[in-house]
Amino acid sequence: MLVKFICNKKYYIFRRYRYYKAHPKSKFQVEILPGILANFGESRGRYHSCQYHLLQLSFSKDLYTEEVADTFWRRFKILHIDCKRRGKKIPRIYRVVGSSQKTFYGGYVVICEPNLITREVFVRQNSYEYWLDNFYLNSGLYSNPVDQKEIIAILLNKISTNSAILHDIPTKTDWRMFEEIVAEIFRKFGYEIELTKRTRDGGKDIIALRKSGDEVTERLIIECKHWQSKIDVKPIRNLIGVAVTQDELPTGIILATTSTFTKDAKDLKINPTISIKLDLKDYNDVLNWIGDYNALQLTPAEIEQYLREHKVKNQE
Repeated sequence: MLVKFICNKKYYIFRRYRYYKAHPKSKFQVEILPGILANFGESRGRYHSCQYHLLQLSFSKDLYTEEVADTFWRRFKILHIDCKRRGKKIPRIYRVVGSSQKTFYGGYVVICEPNLITREVFVRQNSYEYWLDNFYLNSGLYSNPVDQKEIIAILLNKISTNSAILHDIPTKTDWRMFEEIVAEIFRKFGYEIELTKRTRDGGKDIIALRKSGDEVTERLIIECKHWQSKIDVKPIRNLIGVAVTQDELPTGIILATTSTFTKDAKDLKINPTISIKLDLKDYNDVLNWIGDYNALQLTPAEIEQYLREHKVKNQE
């Protein structure tokens, strides 16, 4: 993502491209650590959506060197999590930093660190073809479902450092790979996953179940479209048609794509008499999923230790 570095009298500032596209009335600021200010906001097209994204991060010059600020920016991921998702949809990889009673604009601010365990081994190879040859086809592991999860995890880790890899996956020959990516993400998010057979079933690639004991509390049908062209209303209507004919109605349906949606597709609504939630996820949303998949939550003590080790001028 494009980032602008600004150095004024008081702060080192890292400003994301989203800063200029955010709705002015949605912006707010939080001091996430002493002398570190995080600015959040909603995009102009999603005002009142309660989906706040990090816009910029500012580091006090009185407390931090430019080197520490740059390293912190590159290493950590700062997220705003809607309170309504807590205990229901927040991935298990998150723990709230600080008091769970302290919220900002209806959500918790969390600080995450990428998981570097497998990335350190794989960081020098920056192509989908390399991963496919060395980790998937020629590894002898891809026939084992357990090992396959591990090598899909390596691919997800790689996409988080180089998002272009997601577009490099061939759409005509390797379309099933995108389904496996989405399935692995939801598996990590705490769902039981069933990948449907490789047939034209009219819009049901993944069934994701969340359970409490033996009771199914959430049933999702997920359709994956690894397309280059925009998604119009037809695939969405097909997915809705599949959902309403199920013996057990799903609680939600998701159409995920590596492209984008047309305006008509975004405006399409399910009949309000049907209690099924429709969710459309485009390329950027999928990248956010992958970022969440690779994020590990640090405790305040671990962050403070990191700052001490990286020559913070003064934290007292």
